[in-house]
Parts: sequence; structure tokens; C-alpha cells
Amino acid sequence: MERRRAPRIRSYETVQLTVLGDAGYTAPAHAIDLSATGMRLVTHRPIPINVPVKVLGFDWLALGDVRYSIPERDHFAVGLQIEHVLVSLAELARLNHNLADDDSLSPLQKPKQLLA
Repeated sequence: MERRRAPRIRSYETVQLTVLGDAGYTAPAHAIDLSATGMRLVTHRPIPINVPVKVLGFDWLALGDVRYSIPERDHFAVGLQIEHVLVSLAELARLNHNLADDDSLSPLQKPKQLLA
């Protein structure tokens, strides 16, 4: 019997995992299980527990914390608790670019390039 509150979506998307903070680094990973509040990744190295991370997918970005990192054969299964998700990054970049080019806005009203 499934006891999870949110349904899971199976995936196998290559993503970029960035460990934030003082020990920050970026490594490739594969997102294999997604939900509204969690994500399961497969990486080639362990990730410290309770550190904040950023996961960048094809057209989305997620921020969260590492809940577990356990060895499985020659890789590591990493579980994340997701706090924030941004989707449609290409559309957001396009809108940001259009606002930056809008001559009717004063320099104070123009956005800084978020996704350059």
C-alpha cells in the first residue's frame, strides 16, 4: 500500500546538482523520482546530509535540502526535500530579456538579467 502523501513521477532526466554553501560544488546527477515535495537523485559521489542544494533540469530549477545519501552498488541514491521550484525557465528568460529591452521603462524599473 502506498503511504506517501504526494504522487510520484518516474523520470530519468540528467540534471546538474549544485551543493550550496561553503563546501559548494557542482556534479552531474540523474533525477529518477519526483514529487511536489521531494526528489530522488542518483549521483557518483555522496552528498552531505542537511546541506542546501540546487538542481537544474532542462527547463526547471529546484531548491531543497538533502535528507539522505546512501550507497547503492557503484553510485549513491540521494533524497531531497524540495522547498522551491521554478519551471519554464526559457519563458522566464525571454520575458526578462523583453523587459530589459523595453525603452519605455526607466533604468530603475528594468530587471537585472536573472538567467543570462
